[in-house]
Amino acid sequence: MQFRLGLLQAMLCLSLPAPAGAGLPPAADTAVPSVAVHGAVPDRDEKSYRAMLAAMEVFDQNRSLAPGASLRFMVLPRQADVAMDGLVLQIVGEHTKVPVPLESNYSFVLPRNADAAQDGAAVRFNRQAKSLAWRADIRSPGVPSKARRLGDLLLECKVAMVGDLVAYVHHPINMVIAKLQDPCRTLPINMFYFAERALFSVTLTDGARRSVMPAAMLYGPAAPMMPSQEDWIFLRERVFMVKFKSLYEKGWTDDTLLQFEYMDDEAEGLAGDQ
Repeated sequence: MQFRLGLLQAMLCLSLPAPAGAGLPPAADTAVPSVAVHGAVPDRDEKSYRAMLAAMEVFDQNRSLAPGASLRFMVLPRQADVAMDGLVLQIVGEHTKVPVPLESNYSFVLPRNADAAQDGAAVRFNRQAKSLAWRADIRSPGVPSKARRLGDLLLECKVAMVGDLVAYVHHPINMVIAKLQDPCRTLPINMFYFAERALFSVTLTDGARRSVMPAAMLYGPAAPMMPSQEDWIFLRERVFMVKFKSLYEKGWTDDTLLQFEYMDDEAEGLAGDQ
């Protein structure tokens, strides 16, 4: 899940002094010793364990949004060259190393571990930073396989905000907004979600009420503001956006279903007829 907010673009002009000795004859070369660092580990794709524990508390406090659901987390590839085979997840601190099992869809349940929390541990994958798109995964029982429930998605948004699972432009304004009490419901932000496959359309249904989601809410913006900060572009054919404030103000309820029609649905139907 990702959101885009209005970003104030600031330009910082640096006035650098002239280097010491400018205008003087060059001094004789001085040998500078070199230091070789072996075995350095590049930055890993990770999140704060304490932040994710706080996100789990948010889930517990808002269970009414998703009755009967449990909380899982999951990751998806953020770039084309990210290998998902061999993915390993651990809770790692200075004195902590707790393996976390992964399901075949790269989802996981995060265990509570008091020692890891005290250790300032990280939830870490064996991939470089910005390799993965992190999401909460909350699903109420009884929801059809080709649909998502609005209340479940809203709770995913709340969890993601607190757990720092939302990839966004880290401008100070955006960082403040992400820490507000309930930005998902109170601000007109777009949250980015992934469907299972490439989308053709999304229809909102709530009892007898139906509405096709505007095409502008699919696939993300045509020209992302800062692509390096976005985590959905590689899988954009699966992306749909939700603006909770607008939907709830228009009377859509937690039980509203977002029903998906996939690009390959017709092909599946034809194969089944043979």
